[in-house]
Amino acid sequence: MKEIGRRSFLRTAAGAALGAGLGGMYTSWQGTPVLAEEPSTGAMPTRRLGKIGYEASVLSLGGMTTIMDRDRRDDAAAIIHRALELGVNYIDTADSYRAGDSESNIGDALEGRRDEVFLATKTRQRTLEGLAEETFERTCERLKTDYVDLYFFHAVHDLDDLDTVLDRENGPILAFERLRDAGRIGNIGISSHSSATLMEAMKRYDLDCVFVTMNPAGLSMNDPENLRDMLAMAQDKDIGTVGMKIPARGGVFDRDITMEEALGYALSLPIATANVGITSLDILEENVKLAKAFTPLEEEQLAELERRALA
Repeated sequence: MKEIGRRSFLRTAAGAALGAGLGGMYTSWQGTPVLAEEPSTGAMPTRRLGKIGYEASVLSLGGMTTIMDRDRRDDAAAIIHRALELGVNYIDTADSYRAGDSESNIGDALEGRRDEVFLATKTRQRTLEGLAEETFERTCERLKTDYVDLYFFHAVHDLDDLDTVLDRENGPILAFERLRDAGRIGNIGISSHSSATLMEAMKRYDLDCVFVTMNPAGLSMNDPENLRDMLAMAQDKDIGTVGMKIPARGGVFDRDITMEEALGYALSLPIATANVGITSLDILEENVKLAKAFTPLEEEQLAELERRALA
């Protein structure tokens, strides 16, 4: 495992302590390790985030649909604080979500609680100079922190964009590496709707984490037929995997798939956490309840959900 720095190490140790007592592992889909015990005690189950080593809550909080409006920061804070109380310990956002308001709301809410969460954010910046000179510093100002645990290149959906991101001559990957070496970011990742692009990225670069679309309908996925191969590659390389678009912003509900089924589908695949945006405390409570009650689906059940979603 690569060294992740003192800050990240301390949070890894804290996360492991939270996950202690949850039992060992058993296997589901194609030998995939998943949690062995049902969380009957009410504790939030956790899974190891690949070689990063952090024990992430199986349900994590996404900043895209969690209340983003700057004038509703009190609502956002209430959701974030309640999520932490319920055992959610991973929060994701991006600098492009409502022009930075998502990062600002999260930063406001996490004042005094920053060390309780593994904080990930993303950028669409594709130049070395722009990233190094302003983008990251503005993100940190909004988040009210001087470091992030995981920094993603956001929305790398094709190979041309991947070429730009990973350019060793003048690409933004150089800025990511310098920030990591300076202790400003703990880990480097790529988010994408394309499994094929992520597979190529994992071949070219020693990524710490990937963020990928994952729902039984294949909504917002460029190439759902490649998802299983991509997940297997990430698992083989011990790269942390985070699922997004679990309900596809409600799109799966139009396919007669429930949130329980959508979340069960994602968590039955080899991922560390399902990242879900929350718009109210009631929805948060319900999703936490579903995550705690999760039991893995068999391959036949996964296939049936896909069949229903695409009927």
